[in-house]
Amino acid sequence: MYTTIFFDLDDTLYDFGAASREAFHEVYELLDYARFFDSFEQYMQIYTPYNLELWKMYGNNQISKEELNKKRFSHPLESIGIHDTELSTRFCKESLSRIPTKKRLIPGAIEILEYLYPKYTLYILSNGFKELQEHKMQTAGIRHYFKELILSDHIGFNKPHRKLFEYALQRSNSNLRESIMIGDMFETDIVGAANVGMDQIYLNRKENDKTGFKPTYEIKTLHEIKSIL
Repeated sequence: MYTTIFFDLDDTLYDFGAASREAFHEVYELLDYARFFDSFEQYMQIYTPYNLELWKMYGNNQISKEELNKKRFSHPLESIGIHDTELSTRFCKESLSRIPTKKRLIPGAIEILEYLYPKYTLYILSNGFKELQEHKMQTAGIRHYFKELILSDHIGFNKPHRKLFEYALQRSNSNLRESIMIGDMFETDIVGAANVGMDQIYLNRKENDKTGFKPTYEIKTLHEIKSIL
């Protein structure tokens, strides 16, 4: 039924949450953020909700990549009354340089890619930054499974915008009805694919609520893909 699979990368195959947390902790200690915060956990509690909000805005093309990075790293300091652009910019640069060096994968990633690779043509379809995605995949040992990385950076539109999905189909020369999207973000990956008529597999690892419609398929682990494809 399917010939082409589009995978989201971050938190679908690559454990971006774990990799970024590890990198942030290293930079927190490097820049002695303990002089500002009671603990690394306090820093993350301030950073995380605002970061999620900003990523949603970025996905909806409401802010640029530069604004996203500036605001998410300056916010924790500004929330406690510290306005130091140079320091927050250094935290950003140090963190983004360290994240792609972390070999972090979602459980079952290698096994499912080994299973799918001989049968389907695989692509990455991601809102992630082009300067990071290739590096992360090489470090994690999964780049060779994919024919190409198709990124929002290429055309200036992010998932869930239909233009990125249409671009992916055109770029890969894929048939819509023979293509399927696999991702962990309901609004960006699943709703975005559905809006262009593409089937989807929702990796709902955290049992998040869904609103609007039922995905074509829903799984909790990558291993369950074998029962679908």
